Amino acid sequence: MASSNPSWSLLPLELLENILLRIPVESLARFKSTCKEWRALLDDKIFIYKHLDLSHEGFIRVTDHNSYQIINLETLSLSSLQGPSKIGSMIHCDGLLLCSIGRRIIEPTKERKLAVWNPFLGQFKRIKPSSSYTWFDIYGFGYDNVSRDNYKILRFKREKGCEEVEIYELKSQFWRSVDYSLAYSWCAWKSQAMSMNGNMYWIAERENDNSKTYFIQSFDFSKEVFKETCCIPFINHNDWLLPGRSAQQRFGEIQVWVTNNIVTDEVVSWSMYCNVTPDFRILPLHPTYLIHHTDRVKLWFHHTDRVKLWCSEKDDQDECIYASVYEIGEGEVKKQVETERHGWYERVGVTKLSSAFVPSLVPVPKQEETSEGCSC
Repeated sequence: MASSNPSWSLLPLELLENILLRIPVESLARFKSTCKEWRALLDDKIFIYKHLDLSHEGFIRVTDHNSYQIINLETLSLSSLQGPSKIGSMIHCDGLLLCSIGRRIIEPTKERKLAVWNPFLGQFKRIKPSSSYTWFDIYGFGYDNVSRDNYKILRFKREKGCEEVEIYELKSQFWRSVDYSLAYSWCAWKSQAMSMNGNMYWIAERENDNSKTYFIQSFDFSKEVFKETCCIPFINHNDWLLPGRSAQQRFGEIQVWVTNNIVTDEVVSWSMYCNVTPDFRILPLHPTYLIHHTDRVKLWFHHTDRVKLWCSEKDDQDECIYASVYEIGEGEVKKQVETERHGWYERVGVTKLSSAFVPSLVPVPKQEETSEGCSC
């Protein structure tokens, strides 16, 4: 008697897993309805993180209202999706986005909100505060190295001269205070922050006798402690930075600096990765744009040892604003692909903010609602 099972069910599990590990997340999310065996595999924690480690990195950009663009830096393929509106900032960790809802300039009297979102799974969860979120809060997003799926949110509250730190664990859904005392005062550049290998990093500054010191401030989510990782001796407030790497543009020159290590306790040293004077017909960015729009322009260090840049620029000749992906390396800047173009006075498509992003199957714990149904 012939078997009633489909032929694909007879594939060895190891072979099936190797095939599915190479399929993009947007397709895998649909495969969960194929059969119980596939759903069990795609929901398995070991498979989820294997797939994540093999996934290609990219960018996600908020364009207008609740419209988002995601670009794969390997293939330069572009996809669009709908999501929550009024996102003021995003921090990426393992395909999850910690989103601050509300914009200080547009809605200064409204209360800020916090949420975790997986765009490709359509899972969205609001995080209820222990006390009202404020515009002065500093946030971090990471995980405990003992258990990678133990995601944590850091909230550094600064209000009326009071400094307090608390942690929210997505599994337990509770806030708890962290024993913390500042030996010094520091101020984070909120738009220049990133989560990496489970820890959080900010570009920070501190005033000393009418001068400023710039450094990388980190937070270890495993030990739950702050650490001043290293000083940044070669920059001032007009330079544009990313944690662990620095890109600066003055008088038409772009310099990219890298550190030898910011994860361990070793002494950190800096070296110049590349020094580029771009043709502004190819990359028409000006220093004032970089200073005032760091939330719209993002750099990402690609595994090919090239720097990827996705940004919006003005074209004075045809009165258009267009977004393009560029590659910086070996003393040159190459335009790779243009992703959108619109007139100066058209609001549709104007970039609000952007973030590095890796699509993943990592679920948002205890999903409450889909992003499509959330107006925030």
